[in-house]
Amino acid sequence: MTPQEPISPELQARIDALPEGGLKNRVVRALTGPGIRSASNEEIFENIIQSAAEANAQRAKWRQWRDDEVAEFANHFKHELPEDYAEFLRQECQNGEIDSDLSWKVEKLSEKWITGLASIDYILLLGKLREHIQSIMATEGKNP
Repeated sequence: MTPQEPISPELQARIDALPEGGLKNRVVRALTGPGIRSASNEEIFENIIQSAAEANAQRAKWRQWRDDEVAEFANHFKHELPEDYAEFLRQECQNGEIDSDLSWKVEKLSEKWITGLASIDYILLLGKLREHIQSIMATEGKNP
């Protein structure tokens, strides 16, 4: 364990070369924040960059739901589970959130609708469905 060491000019140049935003801020916080380090600044920097690259690679594998697919699923939901669909609309409009039991039902319905996807893909579909519902409500002049 070592106390905080100054950032070398070489490492500072690498930090400065990062795009502004979350990754750069995360690196700066990790290197300048309080505490005792168990790794060098360079090791901390490399670890953060590697973790971010791995996360980006993982996100790239996620399904990118198209608007027409989301609309098709919304129609499927409306016809398969009309009472739950109405409750979904009510919760989204009144609360801006969906309770876990209803979310679970929607996720299970989506798993039957398209089988074999990763769990995250179904969760992302739920998020896109909520955006779709909000868009419909905005178009109809209702407050989602």
